[in-house]
Amino acid sequence: MTARSDTLDAIALERLTMRRYLLGMVCQGVWWSGYILFPFVLAKSLLAPGWLVTFTVILESASMVLAIYWGRMLERGGRRRWLFWGGLGGRAIMVLMFAVRGPLAFTALLAVVYFFSSLVYPAQNGILQENIRADRRGEAYGRGALAQHLTAAAMSLLLGALLDRDPMCFRWLYPLLGLVGFVHLLILARLPRPAGGRDAGVVVTPRRARERPSVRRLAEAAASPFREAAATFREDRDFYWFEINFMIYGIAYMMLMPVVPLYFTEELDLSYQQISHARVLIASLGVALLGPLMGRLMDRHHPVRLSSVSYAALALYPLTLAVGTLLPSVSPALVAYAAFGVYALAMAGINVTWNVGSISFAPPGRGGYYQGVHVAMVGGRGLIGPLIGFAVLRLLGYREVFVVAAAIFVGAAVSSALLGRRLGRRGLPPAA
Repeated sequence: MTARSDTLDAIALERLTMRRYLLGMVCQGVWWSGYILFPFVLAKSLLAPGWLVTFTVILESASMVLAIYWGRMLERGGRRRWLFWGGLGGRAIMVLMFAVRGPLAFTALLAVVYFFSSLVYPAQNGILQENIRADRRGEAYGRGALAQHLTAAAMSLLLGALLDRDPMCFRWLYPLLGLVGFVHLLILARLPRPAGGRDAGVVVTPRRARERPSVRRLAEAAASPFREAAATFREDRDFYWFEINFMIYGIAYMMLMPVVPLYFTEELDLSYQQISHARVLIASLGVALLGPLMGRLMDRHHPVRLSSVSYAALALYPLTLAVGTLLPSVSPALVAYAAFGVYALAMAGINVTWNVGSISFAPPGRGGYYQGVHVAMVGGRGLIGPLIGFAVLRLLGYREVFVVAAAIFVGAAVSSALLGRRLGRRGLPPAA
């Protein structure tokens, strides 16, 4: 086969992948519109205490540690099989929401959903690295984000109205959203692979002599991916610094995760429609409309530089929440809308770099693994960030949480700018 035919085959694969990927992201948008309302439903419909809302946030974040295992398993093959089971256990299982009557049962079901949630990220990055040319990946992800978040924005209007009319209607809403989310993973599972790629439907593992299981062997098996991740960080110091910056940013972000739902329901007393407009409609529209632009900026510049600007902009999000309610003429709903308008602007950039930025550091064929390591790091900050946020809230108050989070976002921006300067001195290309 000639080089020209190779190129034509790659372009045809890229176009087919994009068509199906965008369809899948529409389904993801339907699922996402309900997914991000989990803590609000828990606090507002089921009247869960603050500690339980915080616990579910920690549960979601800690489950991201599993991405490092998902990434390793996907590297060995069997992508279709893992995505099918991940969709069944992480999304279709929401049909059991019909039986939920209290906050503990709701939390138990979320635990299963969160267990499988981190599978999507390494799978998606592996697909984008294999099927999309390096200088088009950011744009491809940005177009996917546009489809996802426009859909989520439209869905938020419906969800907010339905939940305001009947706060317990989540029992039949979430089963429907879960089934549509399952379709997203089925579409990813059926995406083609490049010619000569490994069969995505078969997991091939070497046969080993049967050994009696022991605690030591199980512990070694569990620790092995983390030892490999540590070795990756030692070898790729730029990627290590990139992850440190995301860790700093992530602690502030996780601090706000349990606090904002409590602030909206207990302090601002917002309706479901107002919450949906702020958290889903405004946030999703901003990310959707700016996603393709941010993707092109990441392709043109390095994701580190885009992250630096985005972290700095995100500091204005908690500051708006802190200052807005001090103005007597400003309504609580307007404060929420303004804060999430700023959030949308900043997160449009972070959304792209968080999801596909790690590919810029990954050697060929290791995009899924690098993203698995990247997502797993969320588990570390997810264990401490919500606890810090909840502790500051109980000891000092809402505004103090917002000010501390803003300061940490600025710290992440400064550190990322320093990494960008180092990469610039070495003349690294924008994307690898």
